[in-house]
Amino acid sequence: MGFLNKVMLLGNVTRNPEVRFIPGRDLPVAKFGLAVTRKTKDREETCFIDIVTFGKTAEMCGEYVTKGMPLLIEGRLNYSTWEADGQKRSKHEVVAENIQFVSRREKGEYSGSNAFEEPMPGSMDEDDIPF
Repeated sequence: MGFLNKVMLLGNVTRNPEVRFIPGRDLPVAKFGLAVTRKTKDREETCFIDIVTFGKTAEMCGEYVTKGMPLLIEGRLNYSTWEADGQKRSKHEVVAENIQFVSRREKGEYSGSNAFEEPMPGSMDEDDIPF
């Protein structure tokens, strides 16, 4: 049996990314929040998720991502533990491996573009799909 740890989230940035560097490794790390809302007929619930990313993606987040911006995030779930004031603490966070900027269209639909990769040559547009 194999294992799978994959997360895809579409939501709005709740705070500007904070970019720091891991001491001694000169590796950038960006941390920010994402709000993902689920709507049903009679109610709406929002989940607030901590996002962390590393390297070039972290640098790009620090430069281009701002509070309120809609993003599509693909990554993996991570469990972090630490000790503060003599008490053990823990939390789940999403390690983002791919981030796409998303623009809003009419009626709450979204349109995405990959923020950190060049478009593939010959890629199809939504209008080119035959069904």
